[in-house]
Amino acid sequence: MKHLLIGILLLFTNLAFGQNKMGYEMRTNGKSYLAIQHKGFELRHRTDLKENRFTYRHNFKVDKHIDLSVPLHYKVEKEEPTLEPRLVYKFDKFKVWVQKEFNHIRWCNTAIAIDIPKGNVTYRIGWDDSNTFRFRTMIDL
Repeated sequence: MKHLLIGILLLFTNLAFGQNKMGYEMRTNGKSYLAIQHKGFELRHRTDLKENRFTYRHNFKVDKHIDLSVPLHYKVEKEEPTLEPRLVYKFDKFKVWVQKEFNHIRWCNTAIAIDIPKGNVTYRIGWDDSNTFRFRTMIDL
């Protein structure tokens, strides 16, 4: 029931404040996230631990096929900022990216994924070095 209420709240917030994407991610390690995005900002709610994460992402164009994405990520309840630079290679019908997460104390996960846009929906299939697979669906609103 709590997850349904959070989903409704995220949907209302998304529609009321003109957010442009909304999605859900699940991982094989039991973690799952509801997300809303607007321009370079993202709010993710980790449903299994009731954690909230804020991200501001800025993309730098390296060349016509490669972007460097530099997000500053903040886990609210843990009061933990992390940096997660991501190198993105853009093919005609999908994107492949690799990222490394770290903060001032430790190195964290390395992840690789494929983002596949189909109309107003983007599907993600990925893996990280904790041997976790991730599956995400984002809808453009």
